[in-house]
Amino acid sequence: MENRKDFIRGIGAGALITALIMVVVAAGINVYARQVRWRGIDPNTKIMEMYGLLNMFSIVPFDKDIMLENMYRGFMEGVGDPYTQYFDAAALAAFHARTEGTFVGIGVHISVEEDDPFITITNTFRDAPAANAGVLPGDKIVAVDGIEVIGRQREDVVGMITGPAGTTVTLTVLRPYEHERLDFDIVRARVEVPTVFHEMMYTENGAVGYIRIEGFDRITSGQFETALSELYADGMEALIIDVRNNPGGLLCAVNDITDHLIPEGIILYTINAAGHRENFYSDDAYLGLPLVLLVNERSASASEVLSGAVRDTQMGTIVGAQTFGKGVVQNLLDLSDGTAIKLTVQKYFTPGGESIHGTGIAPHIEVEMSEALSRRIGTLEPEEDVQLQRALEVANGKMD
Repeated sequence: MENRKDFIRGIGAGALITALIMVVVAAGINVYARQVRWRGIDPNTKIMEMYGLLNMFSIVPFDKDIMLENMYRGFMEGVGDPYTQYFDAAALAAFHARTEGTFVGIGVHISVEEDDPFITITNTFRDAPAANAGVLPGDKIVAVDGIEVIGRQREDVVGMITGPAGTTVTLTVLRPYEHERLDFDIVRARVEVPTVFHEMMYTENGAVGYIRIEGFDRITSGQFETALSELYADGMEALIIDVRNNPGGLLCAVNDITDHLIPEGIILYTINAAGHRENFYSDDAYLGLPLVLLVNERSASASEVLSGAVRDTQMGTIVGAQTFGKGVVQNLLDLSDGTAIKLTVQKYFTPGGESIHGTGIAPHIEVEMSEALSRRIGTLEPEEDVQLQRALEVANGKMD
């Protein structure tokens, strides 16, 4: 009986001690919270304190490595610049593969636009898996393999989409102008990025070369030079360059291409955070033929470098719609653990000294096109493409 009484008393004492401990812990947390509110602490110390509290009290399982990767990503997002971002190892590999011009994936260009939480498909490569499956420019990616990606960084999504050749990825997209949500099962393949397409078009006054540039990657300037040489050999008398829906790319690539089109002088100049100016020049050899440049609201970055140089040097006529307005330059900076960060490091200016960031470049001749047609540029029949038809009229008139 005494043993039973002692046991009951023990339970009561234990419960009282437990309750007291909980009160003390709760009070300690409150005191800690008040202290943190009223005094600054070193960020590393704060992270360790947060981690310690997680270990002590969280009933939710967590992975420290995943938390750290998200912390790095969030740290860079805190800059508030859509072009500043953190690349984990997979995203970095995908970025390098894309800019080199060959990769395993589905064959799309994607971009992030300010104030839009969706990743947007700006272009699909001809005869690549995504285009063959029915994905269209303008589709907004909702999920990859059932994992929602709204609000995620561009290169994170690229890393999720890419994978071994022959494997399948399920892409869920929102098609805004049709108000549809669609799923596509796409088999990944090795994609040689076809950034340049060309053909000869004939008008009543002569032969007009047409070159469409879909991105400015390392392979683009070589592809452009090949297209230009073939069109010259076929008797080209005027040239249309189409950079509609072109999201941009490498500064070195667009400089090489612009050098073929304008006379000796400045292509653009940049100014960095320290106020240092760097000039980029063209030589004295240039096209010397009537030139028409086709642009639209999704012609961005490197496309606008080309547009600004053509406009300011008066070497061509710009036709289409106001461009996107991205007038800043990013550099990729490697970190010691095989990851990297991309930072906005320079603002660029046209030869005439204009910064087009946030405003874009207005065409000489504005031609409206419906959203549905604009998203299909590159796959339209010539008679559907009202902007191209106007460009042909301009080129034809300049050959009179």
